[in-house]
Amino acid sequence: MTPALGSISFDQAFLKDPQDRVPMSRARLLPVVVMTLASAPAWPQGSPVGPEFRVNTYTPGNEFGSSVAADALGNFVVVWQSSSQDGSLTGIYGQRYAAAGTPLGPEFRVNTFTTSNQFSPRVASDASGNSVAVWTSQLQDGSSFGIYAQRYGSAGAPAGPEFRVNTYTTGSQFIPEVSAAGTGSFVVAWMSPDGGDYGIFAQRYSAAGAPLGPEFRVNTYTPGYQSAPRVGTDSAGNFVVVWASAGQDGSSYGVFGQRYASSGAPLGAEFRVNDYTTGGQTSPEVRSDGAGSFVVVWEGAAQDGAGYGVFAQRYDAAGAPVGPEFRVNGYTTSDQARPSLALDSAGNFVVVWQSAGQDGSASGVFGQRYDTTGAPQGPEFRVNTYLTGDQMDPSVAADTTGDFVVVWTSAGQDGASYGVFGQRHGPIVPVELLQIAIE
Repeated sequence: MTPALGSISFDQAFLKDPQDRVPMSRARLLPVVVMTLASAPAWPQGSPVGPEFRVNTYTPGNEFGSSVAADALGNFVVVWQSSSQDGSLTGIYGQRYAAAGTPLGPEFRVNTFTTSNQFSPRVASDASGNSVAVWTSQLQDGSSFGIYAQRYGSAGAPAGPEFRVNTYTTGSQFIPEVSAAGTGSFVVAWMSPDGGDYGIFAQRYSAAGAPLGPEFRVNTYTPGYQSAPRVGTDSAGNFVVVWASAGQDGSSYGVFGQRYASSGAPLGAEFRVNDYTTGGQTSPEVRSDGAGSFVVVWEGAAQDGAGYGVFAQRYDAAGAPVGPEFRVNGYTTSDQARPSLALDSAGNFVVVWQSAGQDGSASGVFGQRYDTTGAPQGPEFRVNTYLTGDQMDPSVAADTTGDFVVVWTSAGQDGASYGVFGQRHGPIVPVELLQIAIE
């Protein structure tokens, strides 16, 4: 039976179409700093590098649901789901890029098993550029939906065959997430029946792709739905999982988390992230810096005085909140939703989201930069240049120096229905640090 998430069916939410840089040198920093210091506020347009670009080569049908990951030097990989391209229904495709934004080879199919639907892809990279893609596959594990993965070496060649992640195969295992440590070990999390409705499960892997222990349940609270897991990993392999939980905070949905040591041992109890509990707090994302401090973002209903808004909470490496939760979006009319975030190695971070009506059309992609103290760096900025129709469902990744890239789904821009587009940006660096860099 097809599971339902709140009032939105699984099919509506997840199957229907929506739808070589090196670290920046002093010579490259100088003109950027001069430009920045001459302007107020800093980085008013988010520091774009070059024009926005189309990611997918194949344009018939719909290409959407993209995810992006970057290595330490800024080389990056994008994965997405594509309708009918693999000869069946939806399949998973990818494209690698050098840090300068040059494609590395053609787009490629990720999934080997092509029957029925492969969808909801996510991708992670380690510091050296090895990557792993995960996705949901229909009917492949002998039941309804299962979680599959494919590892790649830093040159883009597959590292072994695709493999099933979930050990328990009864019912549906779906909506995966993957996060990698700098050394290449990685964690996959997903939704699966937990004796209530659905809960969050995870599996740890070594850098060689070997499972580290059995799969395990993440959530302690099991009534209702625990959904939409996301994982953040620090350089040592310690990690935190966050998810949306129905009814646990006394209202609709709330955001909860659980920290783990690199050994897989839980660090303390699961914890509630959101302070504001009225309505629903959903669609969380989490990212960790190299030392283990982390940031959680989510969408909250009616908290900003309109529809949905984007909110965030910072944590130190011991898991203690750093200050109160805060609103990310400055523009509050209608809905700001589907947030994604990226951190550099120092803990500077950028949040991106989709905003309804703000760019003068339907939905557009906007962002906000922050320094390590959580102070905003200039105003929020628009990411997409093309404004017609919907630009939505963004994903962002950053290298160690803070250069970042955003990818999203755009309606009609590639000449068909939906396509995947991207925009590279300069570093998430406070102006004060840039001044120091040229002194």
